[in-house]
Amino acid sequence: MNDLVKINNGELMTTSKIISDVFGKAHRDTVRAINNLDCSDKFKLCNFTHSSYTSPQNKVIKCFNVTRDGMVFLCMGFTGKKAADWKEKYIEAFNQMEKGLDNFDARMTRLSNQGDDLKKLGSEWSKFGHEVNRQKKHHDKLVDQLMDEVQLKLDIK
Repeated sequence: MNDLVKINNGELMTTSKIISDVFGKAHRDTVRAINNLDCSDKFKLCNFTHSSYTSPQNKVIKCFNVTRDGMVFLCMGFTGKKAADWKEKYIEAFNQMEKGLDNFDARMTRLSNQGDDLKKLGSEWSKFGHEVNRQKKHHDKLVDQLMDEVQLKLDIK
């Protein structure tokens, strides 16, 4: 089941042959199911493109390249034990993704708030640093004045 959808040129894809193999169906039945899908022509054109593969007998056999959306549309109509197992796994994966997205929003909000707190703290530390530098300069000036007062002063004429 993990090899059902692959990345092909940056796009999630599979083939009618892979779908047939994973679900234990005859390839001709999968091709027939694709041809008989009750979807719009636009959806079919976007998600099912003609292709071919070479069989173990060295025959070139027509098949379809299928996008992830096309695969889901097709496979949700499949019946049988493997199809039911796949549908349950798909639903569980979708639910996990949804939970992750909900959790993502909460985590992102928390991180954003922490970032705001750090900016505020950094600003406060910056002000503190400026005050320390101001007082240090004043301190250095007082030290210089004291040193001037205690220096031996020679009055040479």
